[in-house]
Amino acid sequence: MNNRSDCDILDVMKKPHPSQTREETTSLRREAIFQAALCCFVEKGFHQASMRDIAALAGVSVGNVYNHFPSKEVLIAEIAALEMRELAPLLLALERATPLSGLLKFARDYTALSSEPGSVMLSSEVIAESARNPVLAGLFADNHRNLVAALRRTLQAGMQAGEIDPALPADTTAALVLDAIEGHALRAVLFASKKVQRKRTEDELGLLLRKLLQP
Repeated sequence: MNNRSDCDILDVMKKPHPSQTREETTSLRREAIFQAALCCFVEKGFHQASMRDIAALAGVSVGNVYNHFPSKEVLIAEIAALEMRELAPLLLALERATPLSGLLKFARDYTALSSEPGSVMLSSEVIAESARNPVLAGLFADNHRNLVAALRRTLQAGMQAGEIDPALPADTTAALVLDAIEGHALRAVLFASKKVQRKRTEDELGLLLRKLLQP
C-alpha cells in the first residue's frame, strides 16, 4: 500500500467500456472506492478521513460510497481481508519450500511487503483502531493467528527434517519469528532510511534467524 502521492485513483475508475457488464463496472467502482479509502486512511488516519474525502478521491458521490461500504468499519474490515490476500502467495511459497530456506525467504518477502511507508502508517492506524474496537481487533488477530500457524507448521517440518533445532518450542518460536520480522520492517522504515543500510539490516535479520533456528 502506497501513500496518497503514489495513488492514481482516477486511473482505477475509468469510464465504463461498452463491452463491460454492469457487474464489472460495479466491481471497478467498488475497487476505486476502496483504494481511495486506503489512501485517505494513510494520509489522515481512520477518524480524520471522512466518507466525503473518500468519495472525492474516488470520483464518486458520497451515496455511492455508502452503497458499497455502509461504514468506515466495513472498510477497515476489508483491509483485514486484503492483508490475507496479499499474504497468500507468501504463505504458499513457504509451504512449498524446504523449511529453513522457506522461512528465510518468507522473512525477506514479508519484510519487503511490510516496510513500505504506506503499509507502516496503515498498520499503525489498524493497531490504534483495534484497541478501540474488539470486533475489528478480532479480524486482525485472526490474520496473526494464521501467520503464526503457518510458521509453526514450517518449524515443525524443519525439526523433523533436522534443519531446525527440535528443542525450540514451536508455538513460541513461531510468534517470536513473526514479531522479529514485523519489528524489523518497522525499524527499516523509521530508522534505516538509506537503501544500503536497509539491505544490511535485512541480511542481519537472516543471520539472526539462522542462528536462532538451526541446531
